[in-house]
Amino acid sequence: MSDEKNQKKPEKKPDATFFHPDLLEVPTDGGKPYLKGYRCKSCGQLDFPKLSLCPSCWGEEFEVVPLSRRGTLYSFSDNYIGQAGMKTPYSFGYIDLPENLRIFAQLEGEPKTFFCDEAVELTVGPVRDNRDGVPLISYKFRKVED
Repeated sequence: MSDEKNQKKPEKKPDATFFHPDLLEVPTDGGKPYLKGYRCKSCGQLDFPKLSLCPSCWGEEFEVVPLSRRGTLYSFSDNYIGQAGMKTPYSFGYIDLPENLRIFAQLEGEPKTFFCDEAVELTVGPVRDNRDGVPLISYKFRKVED
């Protein structure tokens, strides 16, 4: 019994599990992370996130296309009451990418500091805590640093 009490609990490390593996690529060679777009091999339509069928032609084969890391903040909301595992306040927004895609994402930065039409860039970081209080890591956007 005394051995059980003296044993250290394992240290909580960030959970490297993303919400969905088809959304984000974090290169192991130190390259910058990017969101994965999916281009239909039949008609060329580009979508994010990955769909099982192309909504334009019902195609089933796609190629992965790295999406731009920068975009423009289309709209946003500052949230002061959040769901379990999310520290409040936080902000979410829609980001328009040059590929004519609109992405919904958490914004990294203080609420009341975002403005529509400002430049934002992709980053990776904790988006919430899991049931054990360990941060879940995924994509976010932040203001472009000048």
